[in-house]
Amino acid sequence: MPGNTNFSGFTLIEILVVLTIMAIMTGVVIFNIGAERQNSALLRSAQNLSLNLRRTQNYALSTKEFKSIGVPCGWGVHFNGVGSASYVIFADLASAINCSDRDFIRASNGSEDFETVNLEAGIKVSSLSGGLSDIVFMPPQPSVTFTLDQTTASIVLVNKSGAIRAVSVNKVGFISSP
Repeated sequence: MPGNTNFSGFTLIEILVVLTIMAIMTGVVIFNIGAERQNSALLRSAQNLSLNLRRTQNYALSTKEFKSIGVPCGWGVHFNGVGSASYVIFADLASAINCSDRDFIRASNGSEDFETVNLEAGIKVSSLSGGLSDIVFMPPQPSVTFTLDQTTASIVLVNKSGAIRAVSVNKVGFISSP
């Protein structure tokens, strides 16, 4: 029909508007997935730290043996400082049978090291309360010694986007869950 000028379809501007909206929505979804992955990694790392502190406490209470040396005077967790992405579970050894000469810190030569635990990618230690370096659990009761001495120790983890999670331990051995 030569006189009919009614064309059906989409104009170029309509197609560009739809493509722009789709691109913006895709970008928002992708950005949120990345941030959620970082937050999930932070939560998992904080939960693993809490669980490893409890495991270390259980080693002390259950008289777990260290290598072929026997039962240590306690078990501890050593933090490598602010900015580190790992910590060390160690046995607190002493040469005296009654443990009177133990030092409540990890041996710097690594001879007391039991396991090194790495935090998830992108997660680091943000702060350690009071210059904390070691938490040692002592049998037979769940008493705790902190190096440097304090009544409650707090370990704060941070992800790349700046979100934080804290785990704390008090003198009687209560370990918080993130």
